[in-house]
Amino acid sequence: MNWESLRKGQKALPKNEILADLYSLSRKIKGTEVNTTLSQVEGVEKKTNKYSNQFFMNAFGQISFISTGCKLGQCCFCSYGASSVELTPKIVAEEMDKFKVSILEKQRKGQDIYAILLDSVGSILDYNEFSKECLDIVFEKLEEILKEIKTIESVSFETHYQTLGTYDEKGNYVASNAIQKLIEFKQKHKDIGTFVIELGFESSNSELRDTLLFKNIDNETYKKAVDLLHQNGIEVEVNVMATLPFLTQKEQIAQSAQSIIDALTSYKDGGFGVDSVTLFPLNVRKHTFCDYVFDVQDNFNNKNNVNSPEFMHKTFPIWSMVATLNELIKAGREDLLEKVSVAWFGGRQLSADASEVYPEDWEITYDDFVEYRKNLKGENSRANIIKRLVKHPKFKEFEEKVKNQKDCEFSYMDRAEYIHRLISEMNMPYISCPNCEIGLGE
Repeated sequence: MNWESLRKGQKALPKNEILADLYSLSRKIKGTEVNTTLSQVEGVEKKTNKYSNQFFMNAFGQISFISTGCKLGQCCFCSYGASSVELTPKIVAEEMDKFKVSILEKQRKGQDIYAILLDSVGSILDYNEFSKECLDIVFEKLEEILKEIKTIESVSFETHYQTLGTYDEKGNYVASNAIQKLIEFKQKHKDIGTFVIELGFESSNSELRDTLLFKNIDNETYKKAVDLLHQNGIEVEVNVMATLPFLTQKEQIAQSAQSIIDALTSYKDGGFGVDSVTLFPLNVRKHTFCDYVFDVQDNFNNKNNVNSPEFMHKTFPIWSMVATLNELIKAGREDLLEKVSVAWFGGRQLSADASEVYPEDWEITYDDFVEYRKNLKGENSRANIIKRLVKHPKFKEFEEKVKNQKDCEFSYMDRAEYIHRLISEMNMPYISCPNCEIGLGE
């Protein structure tokens, strides 16, 4: 692997050379064409056009534009590359018109849409990806949709936190041009109950994000962005990952549970102060850094007749997500479950070939998680559903395995170095280290 050549021409890389190499590789693996499809699911209506995808599930509708992609494009778990598609205001207008027609068709069939989400491959509010003129058209066409379709109560935009604001010359954090447009639009539509910004977050641990997830977030700026949105009556929803890559399962559970608590803790109390969290399991997709590294690890194991270190396991059982939610109950934070939804399950039925990307044992928990999403009271409350799931024999088996895991003494940077050397030298010597087997080379 010629790391120097790989880094050439890459911008905004970490100063640490090992991380710079890994970030560059993660960007390259995604390729030049965007992955425009999601896992095949039954019960979800999907319309794929040349420039956008539409998804409908129950009373929810989404339009996702196929754009030039996230300006960072380096998250280790993401398969979105840089598409060759260049969106124009004319194309965006046509795609938004198709979206409106789809909603009207559903309405005529007696299925009202109450919530809509607008996004693109990376950030719909990022002018590097989705031009100012294109966003103007989105708001213009959204105006038409809301005038004609009176059932819509919630409008969401998915974006990156860096698109929300900036610091002025006095050091004050102020709304970006794109967010100012959203604020003005919201003020004109007081009849819409909720405007939401959805953000990536994954973990509240900045060292983990920077070193192993390749997702750079400045915590204080992120908190200021959330506070700015709240000041303007806009809610914030963030994604937290349950089965974080390159951690032991014990570490995954602890990190994810703490990240939920940190995300939902108020800004004045030192948290991020978001309104809601969606917890989702890692799915190892093709054309991602994670998939590449796990394949290299498998080849190394076969060649040297060894097993992977605990933090390099390739299985991601759904029980890790159950355990994460159960940690909130054990910590006396059962109240937070009201604000924590789960991804992947509500109303969806998987096709047979989806098992490759869905978590291990997902089918056992499927019905319960469908009920979980409804956020009911009584027997099927979220807390009761989790308390029921932790009694399942499979969970008990998982719990015992996690309890017996030894603590890994390797820092996140040690693990990044391990991955770097694993990729660089498939024939590196394999050595034992305290508490977990790991090959770091000489």
